[in-house]
Amino acid sequence: MADRIAPLGAANVVVDSDCVLVGPSRVGASEHVLARQAWWGDFDDPIGADRKIGPVVFVWVSSTNLRERVALWRVCSRLRTRAIPRKDIVVVELDPPFLGLDNNDSAVPTWCSASALGTILERLGEARPWPPGRYRRAVRLWSQYTAADPRPFAQNCARGVEGFPELAPLWELLSSFFPRRTAEGALRLSRFDELLLTILSAEWQTPLAVVGRDLRAGMDLWRTLSCTGDLFLPRRLEHWADHDAGAAVERAPGPEPSDSHPMLSRVYRLTERGLKLREGIDVLADAPGLPLAGVEAYSTSAPWVLLEDGRLARL
Repeated sequence: MADRIAPLGAANVVVDSDCVLVGPSRVGASEHVLARQAWWGDFDDPIGADRKIGPVVFVWVSSTNLRERVALWRVCSRLRTRAIPRKDIVVVELDPPFLGLDNNDSAVPTWCSASALGTILERLGEARPWPPGRYRRAVRLWSQYTAADPRPFAQNCARGVEGFPELAPLWELLSSFFPRRTAEGALRLSRFDELLLTILSAEWQTPLAVVGRDLRAGMDLWRTLSCTGDLFLPRRLEHWADHDAGAAVERAPGPEPSDSHPMLSRVYRLTERGLKLREGIDVLADAPGLPLAGVEAYSTSAPWVLLEDGRLARL
């Protein structure tokens, strides 16, 4: 990317490829880095305090890619702490060249790239700094997104915030990771985990085969992975396999045992316990925790559950 945009006069190119839709996020820069390092094992802040930033900053993102939209809020918040004036920050929002297959039948956008550099010259000519109100709202959204109480953020997603049409599909995605409570008080796995355990069977499958089964069955797992990145799938399967002695998912070496092939390095199958959990859980600890933004799904110390009307509530 740096080589391709250097002729446009760009310098100090920074690529932020971290997907903050999954894993922990924190409002403060140092806390965020520590949390992401704990999640990924290795993480470097792309706009750290020691990185040189020029007098004018151009930030370009996809106009619909959820992971890039949330990352944009974080960049705005981070640049504000670096005391970069708003008038010197220009956001270039690129239309995606590809919206994915059958995108219209789901409110969650499929993966869309912001690498259509052929349009950058046109967009740079049109781009201007965001109005003060929209910039402040982006910073506030990052603060709410990383808060220990997710309800204000969820309420904003439901109501909508001017200038941020990504909020409704973003909440559809994020809410799919929270355990659910029925009107009768019964607990169920999150929509994502229930779908994952439905696709798994007593036969050994690689994560790649799991995605293949989902595509053939017309399910929605691939839509989620198109937003989170496919490596989230083997990570979540690892969570399940490591959860407890009576694991719902078993693991064995796969056809490509090297860790450089996470979609093929392990195989997984469902146990009898996993079959029972698909029908409901007794306590949140029946499922492995999943850090999301400023909270953790299935946490027993701060138990958030998704109600049938789409609201979050403390258990």
